[in-house]
Amino acid sequence: MKTLRPFPLRLIAFGEWLMILPATLLLATAALRMLQPAQYEPAHTSLLVFNWTTTHISRLGAGILFLAMPAVVAIAGCIALWRAWHTDQELRSDGSAIAAILRRRGTIFVLMTATFLAAAVLALVVAHVIAD
Repeated sequence: MKTLRPFPLRLIAFGEWLMILPATLLLATAALRMLQPAQYEPAHTSLLVFNWTTTHISRLGAGILFLAMPAVVAIAGCIALWRAWHTDQELRSDGSAIAAILRRRGTIFVLMTATFLAAAVLALVVAHVIAD
């Protein structure tokens, strides 16, 4: 079985990011426009982008953008990860090391993610309070 060389793997990763970026940005814009009233920024700009998107993208285009492209990215990513996992012994040993660390320090990992999530929520709430 041939191994995936770093350049083609980088090309696949870059291509996947390019394919998923438009849907991600448009969904983030749709969510951002609902965070505060439309007369305030960035909700106003998000509303303009959202309105432009809804008038310029057909149902077929939306289906391609929000269903087909993410499906291609998910399938291609799974195939690339599966091939890399089965051909790269170093990747498998790194994965085993990460799993061992998470088993040993799982509580710290959960604490760390909860702390980062709490900081993000707090920052969003403070920004919302300041904006009002």
